[in-house]
Amino acid sequence: MSRENKIMSLREMVQNFVPDQSRIYLEGLLVNRLPMAAVHEIIRSKCHQLRIVSAPNGLAVDQLVGAGCVTEVEFYFLGFMTEQGFASMQRFRTAAETGTIRVKESMGYAIVMALRAGAYGIPFIPLPDFRGSDLLSIRTDYREIPSPYNTNDIVITVPALRPDVLLLHAHSADERGNIFLDEPWPNFTLTTAQACQKVLVTVEEIVEPGSLPVHRITIPHFLVDAIALVPYGATPTALNQRYEVHANHIAGYQDAAKTEEGFDKFLEEFILSCFNQRDFVKKIGLPPSWTRTQSSNK
Repeated sequence: MSRENKIMSLREMVQNFVPDQSRIYLEGLLVNRLPMAAVHEIIRSKCHQLRIVSAPNGLAVDQLVGAGCVTEVEFYFLGFMTEQGFASMQRFRTAAETGTIRVKESMGYAIVMALRAGAYGIPFIPLPDFRGSDLLSIRTDYREIPSPYNTNDIVITVPALRPDVLLLHAHSADERGNIFLDEPWPNFTLTTAQACQKVLVTVEEIVEPGSLPVHRITIPHFLVDAIALVPYGATPTALNQRYEVHANHIAGYQDAAKTEEGFDKFLEEFILSCFNQRDFVKKIGLPPSWTRTQSSNK
C-alpha cells in the first residue's frame, strides 16, 4: 500500500494532471465549494480544448468558457440566485449561441446516474422512462431499449461517465490524500471520485497523518492523485462551516461578464495578474466568515 506524500503546489497539480483536451468534472454546487482556485490556475496555465461536465456550478464554467479554455460543456443547470436576482452565465450563453462551444444538455438525474455507472465500471445504466420530454431528441447517445425482463416495458439508457479529471475543493486532507468534507451529505462526492480517472483536490488545511478517523474520511487516499494546500480555495464561493459567498465580487463579475470587453478586463485584473489564490483573495478581500464552533476531526 502506497504511503507517498501527495502534496504539491496547485501549479504543479494542473501542469501534471490537466493536459489539453481533458474531460473535467467540476465539483461543488451553485455557489458552495466550487474549485475556484483550480479553475483560475487552469486559466493562467492556458489549458485548451477542455470538455467540462458540470454540476450546477455556473461561475466556474462561465469563467473557463470566457477564457477560451473550453470546447464542450455537458450540463443540466447553470446559474444561481443572488440578491439582485437570477445570475445568468453570460459568457457561456454567448459561446453556446454563437456555436463557439459544443453544448450537451441533460438533466441532473441522468448525469448523476451516468457517474454511478462510471463508478460501478459498467458501460451504461437504465433510467426510468422520461419520454415526453425533448431530451431524447437532443441527446442521441441516450437510448430507448426494451426491458430485458418485460419487452413491453421501455427503459432509457445513458452511457457511463468516466471523466479524466475531478476537480474538488475540500476542508481537510492528510499528506497521503485522505480527504475530509465537513458537509451533511458528502456521499455522492465519493461516487464521483470513483468515476473519474484522476482526482485532484485543493484543501483548506493539511492535518497530521492518522488524525482523520476512518469514519470522517470522505474520499480515501487510494482514489486521490494529488492535493494542494490552498486556503480560501473556493473563494469567491462559500465553504460550508468556514466562509460565506463573496457576494460583492460575484456581483462585480456578473456586471463585467455582460460584454467580452468587460470580461477580458476582469480576467486580466483578477486572474491573470494574480500569481496564486493568495494574491486573488488579497485583491478582493477576505470573504465573510460564518459564526461557528471550530469543527473537530475526532
